[in-house]
Amino acid sequence: MLSWNFETRSRAMARGFVTGALMMFASIATAAELPFELATAKIEVVDTQRQFEGTVEAINKTTVSAQTSGRITYINFDVDDFVEQGAVILRFSDIEHRSRLDQARSALDAAMAQAKAAGQEFERVDKLFQNGTVAKARYDQAKSALDAADAQTKSAKAAVEQAQEQLGYTVVRAPYSGLVVERHVEIGEIANPGQPLMTGFSLEQLRVRSEVPEQFAQVIRQRNVAMVLPNNGDPIKIKKLTVFPFADPKSNTVTIRLELPQGIKSVFPGMLVKTRFKVGEHEMLVVPEKALAIRGEVTGLYRVDGDNITLQQVRTGRRLNNGMVEILTGIRSGDKIALDPLKAAIYLKSKAGEK
Repeated sequence: MLSWNFETRSRAMARGFVTGALMMFASIATAAELPFELATAKIEVVDTQRQFEGTVEAINKTTVSAQTSGRITYINFDVDDFVEQGAVILRFSDIEHRSRLDQARSALDAAMAQAKAAGQEFERVDKLFQNGTVAKARYDQAKSALDAADAQTKSAKAAVEQAQEQLGYTVVRAPYSGLVVERHVEIGEIANPGQPLMTGFSLEQLRVRSEVPEQFAQVIRQRNVAMVLPNNGDPIKIKKLTVFPFADPKSNTVTIRLELPQGIKSVFPGMLVKTRFKVGEHEMLVVPEKALAIRGEVTGLYRVDGDNITLQQVRTGRRLNNGMVEILTGIRSGDKIALDPLKAAIYLKSKAGEK
């Protein structure tokens, strides 16, 4: 009896194994017969994001001011002109400054000649003093004359350097490459030290200023993940952002600055953009975006359930950067779908024709 039961069970298990193998083979054969690849709808954990408005601004915005007085004789650039770093922006009349430099150099030559004579006189008196020929008072007088001549020479050298520096101020150069946004003077105008001459900003270093509700400030600071979305161009990933430690009492918003990478050509100062911040995480049902079948205003997916292939209407959500798209309604996690909707449609039509 026991032997019969054991044999019966063995045969049943063998039949079950063969049946399962045949079913698996049939499933594989069915999948292999399909002229298109399959994908599986799956759950992914993605960032919960919030989007706000932002304005692009230049980090380096400078107003170049006059460092000397004089009449403006030449202006090389105007508003909206691009200026290379070190380029001459404008020039002052330098006649007076060159005259002062010549006077300072002449005074320096005189001081050096006097110092040379005082040095020779000191050497002569020093020898006589060592021999006991002259008195100590004469020696002290020669030494004082030499020290005074040396001091006069140093003062004359400083005057020459100052005159050269003032002459250099008559040529105004751009501190960095950028665009001119405002010109404050005209040719022939007399400018004084400290007077604004020209305003410009650099396009190399830009940032975005965004105002966000204060309830998001802390989580944005903790997550430290942000992105800028220009109107034209690809999203820009931000590596550094600064969350201000205070809120505006009138608007109850917190200012956030997002530094843009150098060399971005799709944005410029004053441009309105979108800013997107990570504020958490959530689960999302996603499928490859290329699997979507768009028929007019209807979006669907070809769902494969064994031998049954149907076009299932779906409602989509966010597009992800990895080529996936969120599915809000229409299918469930684990559903098989056709990766190529065109091939799936042709296959369905051919099967309908066979029937």
